[in-house]
Amino acid sequence: MNIVKQAWVGFIVLASVLLLAPAPAQARTPDRWPFVEYNDAVRVAKKTHKPMFVYFGFQDCPYCEIANKNTFSFDALRKRYTEHYVLAYFDIRGNPADIITLPEGEKLTRAEAIKRLRSSPVPAWMFVSPEGKEILMRRGSRTPVEAFMQFDQFVMSGAYQKGSLESFLAQRGLHEAKPPE
Repeated sequence: MNIVKQAWVGFIVLASVLLLAPAPAQARTPDRWPFVEYNDAVRVAKKTHKPMFVYFGFQDCPYCEIANKNTFSFDALRKRYTEHYVLAYFDIRGNPADIITLPEGEKLTRAEAIKRLRSSPVPAWMFVSPEGKEILMRRGSRTPVEAFMQFDQFVMSGAYQKGSLESFLAQRGLHEAKPPE
């Protein structure tokens, strides 16, 4: 076999091995939601001056799957959040030594960021202002769509700058939507 043929066969074998090799584990996000990795989302949020919606989870989280199926499967919610927020995904089971850059520029390891952001247990959600300040944090696999609509109204109206979600809702004669018992 000539040298060109050997190189070609070697290339085909290598390509086959790479194509058949298992893909690296990737955190599971809700279907059709355009989440980006946390550090990328921070950069986009700074450029666009949009608030961030951060979803904390991990690949095989059974409770995240419940939330993905029962709450994040609603197209109206996906469309609204895609329009209003930079969608960030934070994999709490990613490499603990990875460097995470917070919106104000501070750099922490993933392990330190998980503690600072209080992102465990999951699923958890955080809304972050365009200036990088935490607006609201919630968690739970059974959080209803109505609650996420309330969160959106609170954030997008700017009411978080004047008071709490509870006072915002109370002024409207409402309470935070809770999952059915």
